[in-house]
Amino acid sequence: MDYKELYESKKTTIAEALSLIQSHDTIVTGTDSNAAVSTLQQLHTIADRVEDVWVIKGQDRNYQFMSDPAMNGHINTTGLIMGGPSREAQKCFNYQFMPANLHDWIVRWNQVRPITVLLTAATPMDEEGNLYMSTCLINEAFALKQDTLRTIIVQVNPKMPRLKPEAGRIHISQIDAIIEQEEDLWSVPSPVPSENDKIIGGTAAEFIHDGDCIQVGLGGTADMVALALQTKHDLGLHTELFTPGIGKLIRMGAINGSRKTINKGKHVGTFVIGDAELYEDMNKNPDYMMVPGQYANDPFIIAQNDNMVSINTALEVDLFGQVCSESIGSTEYSGTGGATDFAYGALHSKGGRGIIAMSSTAKKGTLSKIKAQLTPGAAVTISRNLVDMIITEYGVAYMRGRTLTERAYNMIAIAHPDFREELTQQAKKLGMIP
Repeated sequence: MDYKELYESKKTTIAEALSLIQSHDTIVTGTDSNAAVSTLQQLHTIADRVEDVWVIKGQDRNYQFMSDPAMNGHINTTGLIMGGPSREAQKCFNYQFMPANLHDWIVRWNQVRPITVLLTAATPMDEEGNLYMSTCLINEAFALKQDTLRTIIVQVNPKMPRLKPEAGRIHISQIDAIIEQEEDLWSVPSPVPSENDKIIGGTAAEFIHDGDCIQVGLGGTADMVALALQTKHDLGLHTELFTPGIGKLIRMGAINGSRKTINKGKHVGTFVIGDAELYEDMNKNPDYMMVPGQYANDPFIIAQNDNMVSINTALEVDLFGQVCSESIGSTEYSGTGGATDFAYGALHSKGGRGIIAMSSTAKKGTLSKIKAQLTPGAAVTISRNLVDMIITEYGVAYMRGRTLTERAYNMIAIAHPDFREELTQQAKKLGMIP
């Protein structure tokens, strides 16, 4: 039987593919644009015949298996990152967040509940019988390596970029069920940057030099950092996330990887949230290098890049430099992601720098994001020991090598003027400053 015949023999319907899932399975789903959306929209239909199925969530859509309380005990969902649908699902415990760093979270999960099913989207098959999970390898690549993996269900999406990551390759002989379904790739609207974002982005860019290797997160501030880097030369990229802003820097040549320490000339990342232009670039440019999250986010790999600069943001920071970027009090809002991974990696890189870039206030200026102490219950995403510098629209607070008292003064200086006196009095009351 040739590969085309084998492929045809495995084509099936969504219902028949889902019939392969059994009670107590742990299902890794494709993440972001690797998500088999049409299939996942029907996953709830098996709830009446299964128990204790766990789904490792990819794309954060409002799937019925997440939103319907009747799923509890039948289909349970977990993941590393929260979004609107998962925050709603968490209220009825359909979704249960697992705190961990991106580089090893799936490893930790697998030690407790071994992976048995991979349900993902992939590219059409090539002439050698291979299909590729080409837009994300956070969980998918790890799942492929597990001896416990019993079933592979692939939804073929012809719109997926024609990247051929080695770790994302699935041979037709490995696949149990093929569903053909064209779907738009996941994209998010470009955030509208505020004036503060522009100021913060410009300040952050001053700490990034020609030849540095960078990691930039998602959001308005991150977009402004990317915009401010257009005049730089020979930047390298080692990141977790490819964004439209990063794609633009690659197209114009500001990022070319020519001075990287490792993976010279390659643009390294583990997932993409793009736009049509970025996905088309990834089709054409062989220097895009999609790697497993266990590699891209390994802090010891990150640290091998000389002059590594990590740029991330935060929900709130205290006067000693403790960074919370994932919860509002005890309510989980997003997730740790790779923030800790890159903070550690950049700090241990030769010539490395770590930047937390954020607006000084929230809720239209009524709430200071700089607190004397973090909100009770807030998660410490990046410990004060790993924080290098914090940037707001009012300047830079240096943390590395500073005492606690120096840190408190530095943080007060970059808070919004309306809150500085209050922060000063709180700091004195708490014994942070004289």
